[in-house]
Amino acid sequence: MVTKLRRILPPLLTADSAERILRGNHKVSLDLGLSETKVAVEGNIVILNADFHVSVDDLRTITKKENAVFFPDGDIVYQVAISDRRFYKLMPTGGAPTLEIDGVRMHRTKDTQPELDTADKLEALGLSGGKVLDTCMGLGYTAVNALSCGGEVVVTVEQEPAVVKIAELNPWSRRLFGGEINILLGESFFAIDSFPQEYFDWVIHDPPRLSHAGNLYSEKFYSKLHKIMAQGARLFHYTGEPGSRYRRVDLQKGVQRRLRRAGFKSTTYHPGVMGITCEK
Repeated sequence: MVTKLRRILPPLLTADSAERILRGNHKVSLDLGLSETKVAVEGNIVILNADFHVSVDDLRTITKKENAVFFPDGDIVYQVAISDRRFYKLMPTGGAPTLEIDGVRMHRTKDTQPELDTADKLEALGLSGGKVLDTCMGLGYTAVNALSCGGEVVVTVEQEPAVVKIAELNPWSRRLFGGEINILLGESFFAIDSFPQEYFDWVIHDPPRLSHAGNLYSEKFYSKLHKIMAQGARLFHYTGEPGSRYRRVDLQKGVQRRLRRAGFKSTTYHPGVMGITCEK
């Protein structure tokens, strides 16, 4: 389990905030839009707060990187990104940032924002109170939103330590590490075997695309979920676009068919959030 995180987050800079400072606007957001902070310019140095500064030259460089987030550490500026088995980075949006893995965004950003999309998914599920499992943590927006919806016990699973590290630097993920949410490090396909049978009242399953996590779309995995869900519990399963123009496979219909074979009933596709709800 990952427990409470207690440390000061460094100020975060984007192309937009860097451009604003260079244009003479000294009140900008250093936490990706959650608040605004007054900064001071002293020659070629911008004082972000008592502990952090950045050079004007570094700000000019940041303005050329629209799809990235940066933080200073001493006299060096780093991107909020990790190159491991894959390349993970934090990417700014009009609202909460998204996580990008190998160039693929982990949240819907077209005509919506990550935090709004998450809220819409939980509204489609009808989540209120009870024990909640979030199978794929990412930046933790689902788990945090589940708390806001009254979740009494919230458990979230994340396979990649790199993703947890990026979430730790994301101001929008702060509540994830406040001690209210139980974070389990491991692969969901195997991690859920450790949960009691008929325990969860709600499950949100928002996996990576099929090509990256095929076992999380399998009937065997759905059967595992079915076992740990209480009678009458509900599941939301994000599928994305319902068809594949490349393989001529209707992903949404295939998922519904496998869910029913695993024992779920009342499967319904919600086009607005591109996901399926069903009930045990």
